[in-house]
Amino acid sequence: MQMPETGLSRLSASQAQQLVQSALITGLDEGLAVSAAAVDSSGHLLAFARADDAFLGSIDASIAKARTAVYFRRDTAAMQQALEQGKTAYLALTDVLPLEGGVPLLVGGTLVGGLGISGAASAQDGVLARAIASLLNSLSGRTP
Repeated sequence: MQMPETGLSRLSASQAQQLVQSALITGLDEGLAVSAAAVDSSGHLLAFARADDAFLGSIDASIAKARTAVYFRRDTAAMQQALEQGKTAYLALTDVLPLEGGVPLLVGGTLVGGLGISGAASAQDGVLARAIASLLNSLSGRTP
């Protein structure tokens, strides 16, 4: 995945596709059948992929997690933790999935998109999403 020398200001469809494919390959290497979605900084779907054995519900869940990470510009793990502490306000919102597995894609502090993973346990989804997001940051030569 090539990044411009001046840094990344938006996530291209090609870069998004590389991220979701990397998520699927890494997941399969770890014995996880997941769906992965990448959205742009407005929450619009750029790329999606699903492992053959990923359950069907993981399709919509991965997209929703990616969008949620963009809408709130935060890792959805924090939202799941709030739910576990009895803070249920997120449940009143439409098109929001406050479960671990969604991460914002930030390059040099700039939001360029979101990545959502679903299909494994939430904690595993989150670990995989963060690992793939860090790949984008390392390839751009910047820190999150």
